[in-house]
Amino acid sequence: MAPLLLSKSQGFKVRHYSERGGLHHSKKLPGLAIVLLGLAMLAGLVSVDWQRIDRPVPMKSFPLTYRELSRMEENLHAYNNETPLGFGSARTSMLLGIFSTNGAKYRNRREYIRDTYVGIDDPRICKLSEYIRQVEDNPLTAICQVPYTFIIAAGGSDRPYDHDDSEPLTVDTDTLSDVDSEGDCTYLNIRESMEDGKSTSFFKFGASIGKKYNIDYITKLDDDTLVNPLLLFQFIEDELPPAPFNRRIYGGRGWMTRSKNIMYGAGQLYFMSTDVAHYVGHTLTAEDRKNMSHYRKTEDADMGVFVFSNPRPIKFMNLALNQWWIHHETKTEDQFRRAWDKRGGLPLHERSIVWDHFCKYWSMNIGM
Repeated sequence: MAPLLLSKSQGFKVRHYSERGGLHHSKKLPGLAIVLLGLAMLAGLVSVDWQRIDRPVPMKSFPLTYRELSRMEENLHAYNNETPLGFGSARTSMLLGIFSTNGAKYRNRREYIRDTYVGIDDPRICKLSEYIRQVEDNPLTAICQVPYTFIIAAGGSDRPYDHDDSEPLTVDTDTLSDVDSEGDCTYLNIRESMEDGKSTSFFKFGASIGKKYNIDYITKLDDDTLVNPLLLFQFIEDELPPAPFNRRIYGGRGWMTRSKNIMYGAGQLYFMSTDVAHYVGHTLTAEDRKNMSHYRKTEDADMGVFVFSNPRPIKFMNLALNQWWIHHETKTEDQFRRAWDKRGGLPLHERSIVWDHFCKYWSMNIGM
């Protein structure tokens, strides 16, 4: 509470002083408010500690290693068991689109992904087909929150890289007329190209089913990205509001593009709310996206440009300081399985922005 000063010429005002002795601002208060405040102080209903006015409130320190997986059971709730954002309403849901392709190498990757993070004994994560079944049965009793599907481009060489015509968005089989026996693959009706249209076609697909099946967020991740599902569930509960509050939200490990002057989520894993996915996949045309793209093919950087072309504000969540996935030393099956068995050190706490990659002068402590 600031000290009260009387001024005959200007009326009653509240003037705010800092410890540095500067007068910051003043505002007129109605005379009745001053009288009531004075009476309350005289009656002892309001007390003022004049010694503590304008003192800065110290921030509580929080060690970065506090939520490492080795102490997961003890420290999974980082904020003293705060109420999940979706508490009392529909639980927040997130679709995982795991990018894959044809061939024995990628078929084997799908197998060990099924053996690890999507195959845990937890009903909150399930195949997309099972999630749809639960929602169609009764959306109020659906248990699964994180449906997953492997995303494969299967349209053949005569199809465009970026879906933008009247043809169906998905097909039933891959280019070899094979159907995955596990029933957890989505076949996009486009040509295979990791850096040129596959991601936008996926988000177009995600947005197409999002509203119908109550999907709040859509996530793209590579098949050599290893997710810790427990931290993912916690992140969803603590940080991601459900519909209708999931508006214009976009996040991932923060990276930057100087030529387009925006931040974006690195391609290893990024997500967006369903309305943003609709904007990218349906509002923008393939020609719009082509005109906005970088001169070189950079799928994740281009996606950031598409997202931030939205005329409304975008809420970007930089997860570099709280990364619940691993994307290094997971390229082979042995590396992937060892990382899954270990899973220590998550969430990762890395630099929020890798400034030295973008600005050599800053890394040399030269300039501002």
